Amino acid sequence: MQINFHPQVLLTQTRNGLTELEFSGFIVFCGKNKNIKTIGTTNRYPFFQRSCAKPMQASLIADFDTKNYYSLTPEEIAVCCGSHTGEPVHLELLRRLLNKAGLSENDLKCPAVPPLNKEEQKKFTDYSPLHNNCSGKHTLMLLLCKQNGWSTDNYLDFNHPLQKLVYNRIQELCETDSQLPATRDGCGAPNWALPLEEQTKGFLNLFCAEKYSIIKDAFLKHPYLIGGHDRQDTDIITHTHGICAKAGAGGLLSICNLNTAEAVTIKLIDADMKARILVAIELLKQLNWADKNSINNLLNIYSNIVTAENGEYVGRYEVQFQI
Repeated sequence: MQINFHPQVLLTQTRNGLTELEFSGFIVFCGKNKNIKTIGTTNRYPFFQRSCAKPMQASLIADFDTKNYYSLTPEEIAVCCGSHTGEPVHLELLRRLLNKAGLSENDLKCPAVPPLNKEEQKKFTDYSPLHNNCSGKHTLMLLLCKQNGWSTDNYLDFNHPLQKLVYNRIQELCETDSQLPATRDGCGAPNWALPLEEQTKGFLNLFCAEKYSIIKDAFLKHPYLIGGHDRQDTDIITHTHGICAKAGAGGLLSICNLNTAEAVTIKLIDADMKARILVAIELLKQLNWADKNSINNLLNIYSNIVTAENGEYVGRYEVQFQI
């Protein structure tokens, strides 16, 4: 597909007053009346959802009453919706979930890769599929297959009944009947692309619908299980009130304000994670989605100051947009 989008500079990094780096991308805002505002010209170019799709994929549990079928706790639902850091609290929940369905980590089709948490990486020489940050999503997919009598051997096939339902749910939530470009995510699961406008609508429709309140509640009550240590979505949820957030690879971050029934998606073209979170914090400020104390708490974690290696101040990140 020919590239016809035009990102806007959202953030710069300066040293001694001179601009050294620019970070370009898009911001798409969706109001409760589905009015859309964009920064940067998207031309409705489709971007892959990556891990921002996880809560949408997990929403299938509302169709099959999976919560009651397996007596799922909010903690178990949360770890299935997130991109966890592979800490003991995450792995113990996933083992418990697999055991509920008579499964084991050997049934997971996600690769065995090091956990995102660097301290946990040091504890192992061999890794399990459970360490994969997507193993929560894969575990829930397996549970849905067992519940419905579908094959667990090929649950990642695009034509598997589960993946067909996921595809239909994404179209439904994102209010589109267009054929969505497909790929495999890093973990091997099917992943689809759609315009950022539709991704943002989908996030709003998911988190503001009573039908999927168990997903919303899991995010709000257990943000550490959505990510973990040093994860941007975890920190946003933890330090705000009534805000759900999910980060994805490729510079994506979707945020929903449950208090105002509004949502926003950020896409950083170079996928710089520091720039992405600073753009997100500024959005929380400009949209009045977070109070001064919440903003300060987040900036204490993700400083907008540039220092030399000895800690001396040399510059700062500067916002270049107004929503």
